[in-house]
Amino acid sequence: MGLLGVTLLYQGKKGLLMLNNLTIKLKLIILAILVSLGFAAIVVLETNDIKELNQLSHMKEVVKDLNIDMLNLRKHEKDFLARKDMKYLKSFKTTVAKIDVESKELKIMLIDFELDTKDADTYNKIIHEYSSVFSQLVKTQEKIGLNPKDGLYGSLRSTVHQVQEFAKKSDDKNLLSIVYDLRKQEKDFMLRSDKKYLSSFNSKLDALKADDKYQNMSSLLNKYREDFNKLVQFEEKKGLNSKLGLLGKMRKVIHKSETSLKNMTSIIGVAVTQKVSDIQMFAAVFAISIAVFIVFSLLYISNSISVSLRDFEKGLIQFFSFVNNEIKEVDRLDDKNSDEIGNMAKIINQNIATTKINIEKDRALIDDATVVANKIKVGYLKERITKESNSDELNDLKDVINEMLENLNNNIDNILIVLESYSKYNFLPVVDIKGVEGEVKELCKGINFLGDSTTVMLVQNKGIGLGLSKSAKILVRNVEQLNTNANSTAASLEETAAALEEITATVVSNNESIQQMSNYAQEVTKAVKNGEDLATQTSQSMDELNKQVTSINDSIGLIDQIAFQTNILSLNAAVEAATAGEAGKGFAVVAQEVRNLASRSAEAAKEIKSLVENATAQASEGKQIANNMLEGYSKLNENIQNTISIIADVSSASKEQQAGIEQINDAVTQVDSQTQEIATIASQTQEIAEQTNVIANDIVKDANNKEFKGKDEVKAREINKKSSKGNKVQEKSEETEKKKEKVPSPKKQ
Repeated sequence: MGLLGVTLLYQGKKGLLMLNNLTIKLKLIILAILVSLGFAAIVVLETNDIKELNQLSHMKEVVKDLNIDMLNLRKHEKDFLARKDMKYLKSFKTTVAKIDVESKELKIMLIDFELDTKDADTYNKIIHEYSSVFSQLVKTQEKIGLNPKDGLYGSLRSTVHQVQEFAKKSDDKNLLSIVYDLRKQEKDFMLRSDKKYLSSFNSKLDALKADDKYQNMSSLLNKYREDFNKLVQFEEKKGLNSKLGLLGKMRKVIHKSETSLKNMTSIIGVAVTQKVSDIQMFAAVFAISIAVFIVFSLLYISNSISVSLRDFEKGLIQFFSFVNNEIKEVDRLDDKNSDEIGNMAKIINQNIATTKINIEKDRALIDDATVVANKIKVGYLKERITKESNSDELNDLKDVINEMLENLNNNIDNILIVLESYSKYNFLPVVDIKGVEGEVKELCKGINFLGDSTTVMLVQNKGIGLGLSKSAKILVRNVEQLNTNANSTAASLEETAAALEEITATVVSNNESIQQMSNYAQEVTKAVKNGEDLATQTSQSMDELNKQVTSINDSIGLIDQIAFQTNILSLNAAVEAATAGEAGKGFAVVAQEVRNLASRSAEAAKEIKSLVENATAQASEGKQIANNMLEGYSKLNENIQNTISIIADVSSASKEQQAGIEQINDAVTQVDSQTQEIATIASQTQEIAEQTNVIANDIVKDANNKEFKGKDEVKAREINKKSSKGNKVQEKSEETEKKKEKVPSPKKQ
């Protein structure tokens, strides 16, 4: 053991001696190799850790992709429900297949890092369950119909048209009114998805079937009921709102996936945190070890170098003191060593003698250079150094400085020429930077960059101007289309107002007829009293009574016709209101009230007609049986009083009907006012668009007045979003015109 220690001590001393005999360069190379090996080891280990971190980051990205894919599935679902297009089912299945691939990849990575895969399996199961429910929803929608012409929609439309045609051909106004009412219940269900309209539909249809008068259309009505009930059944299966049926089931399933994604994100986040902590700990320990080794190595090498440098420094300070005229004589440096410092000492000793001779000439050249530099400092760039020296280096330095001053003077002249061209709005010239380096080159590049930036700005200005001009023209065309649509809407409102005026006139006429009926009833009452007082004039009074009753019958017939026409008009108004959607709800309520009043008027007219016919029979019998005349007149008087009461009810209902029509008139007037405001705003917008076009032309004209690269190749910038919006406005206007052609104008009754 002692011998081994002695041997190691001897070898250590021998190694230190060999290290001392090495050159400084070789010592530093050895130290650099050792440091490089240490850092290489760190790089290898850290590279492996970074690779694992990248895999964990990729797992995070896969989880984000799964979340995005889930949102895409919901988007495809919403698109299908909104547009009823089977291409969204294909997109849905493609996204599910993508999720399967990503889930499989994520599960493999989780297994590699020994992480829990339960949430990944749960997420994949939920997505497939969601896909299954969505497929059922698509099949249900196919049964219902992807458009109004196929599926249950198409079958129902066909049956409805058959029932409506049958009602029209039968020339039965009551039947046609009931059919319109059934259609209203059907449309109310389509708009509001409320099963109460199905119950109302079935009850009204049962009442129609119970009437023996319509037994010949029983099979057609059964088919109508079957189609509508089947449609309601499938709509209920699909879901009358987002919380029921297949729609509700999908909502519950998809919400489960959020928990799985959150759990997976949490697991991966914990793994990343743990991995970062391990890397930081290892890097710190290894880096400290390398740093300690480097410090000790540097201390040893620097100590060996510092001893030689101190000796060299002492001699070098003496030499520089001589060079700086601080001392008159200089001793030779110690050059016995064979390292780099010894070699430098030998070279310095050789140059001490030469330096003494050349100092004077060097100082003369330096003084001349100082004078030239002072003149250049104040702006005289044409000054040059003329003194010579025995030193080739100083002579070369003089030549280089003179050449530098010449090049600097030429470069300044080139810059001034280009700047003068820029001041005249001509940005085509550039500063030649061939052979130029350093700050002067940066200055020239800056001048050229100024020209290029100005050129880019001018190209952009011209492109923006052309694009703005193009967009302004599109805006002008769209505003013109808006003006056309506003005027068309105003014309339609005028037609509606005219139809409402006709209805108002009819209601007023109805009120006048009711007042006339009341007058007739009062006259009949007087006639009855006169009959009781003048029994001998019974025959003449009966004749007069027959005339009055005939007039009442005529008036009742007129009221019955008016009530039927009003009912038909209110049904048409209800259908149009249902077509208008949310905007027509208020109009639909008013139309329903008008229809109710018309029905009450018709029922009252029937009762009046029945009472009048009874009065006629009693009057005829009174004429035949004179002995019972007083008793008959008493009963007739009672019936006439009932008639007067019913007429008063009809009069009140007619006034309410007139008030409802006036409300509709007010609503139409308000819509007409808003349409006029839209037309005014469209006109103002057109003026702004024309002013924008003028500004765009001014921008293009100003850019054309300047010279720059690419001026003639500039094209207008495409503004896709605005163009898209303009196209949508154009398409919407065309759709509005088509709808107006389909809506029938109100017919005069």
